Amino acid sequence: MEIHWGDGCQLYITPVSASEVCVVLISRNQRLRLDDALPQFPEVARRLAGCEATLERGGVSASRRLKAVIRGNVALVGDASGSVDAITGEGLCLLFQQAAALAASLEAEDLSRYQAEHRRIGKRPEFMADLMLFLDTRGRLRRRTIRALASKPALFRSMLALHVGELGTVQVFTSGMALGWQILTV
Repeated sequence: MEIHWGDGCQLYITPVSASEVCVVLISRNQRLRLDDALPQFPEVARRLAGCEATLERGGVSASRRLKAVIRGNVALVGDASGSVDAITGEGLCLLFQQAAALAASLEAEDLSRYQAEHRRIGKRPEFMADLMLFLDTRGRLRRRTIRALASKPALFRSMLALHVGELGTVQVFTSGMALGWQILTV
């Protein structure tokens, strides 16, 4: 997957097959279309030149946090139980984790366990979504952050590990401090 940041928008490019890619434009501007945004991404525009677009769709991406995901004998999972912005790419991953937590709670005959586990599962992706959306509105900080990560591949790897939940608390703190220092010094 490729992610490209522009002024007021991002492009996500994901291979679908050997001869197809999915190009997603995300923007706060509801009227912005891919053809209008491509001039901000000349390398992407060059690579897509001559390609046939087969379908263009629109949708809304937002973060939604619910106070409760259980009531009585009803439990919500997946997007019905809240969501994080599509920028994180976490949708299905969260659904599978929530389904496993719900199964364990049903086996224990205690849905309150699912409520607590649901909150725990969502903390990291919610943090990452908030961070990405924060950078979206601060171009200078976003550019410095991208330069910092590009100059230190090991730091980028650790931030990616944070994003997918492979770092412990101490490592998260250490990586966050290292990224902050790198942003200040690039």
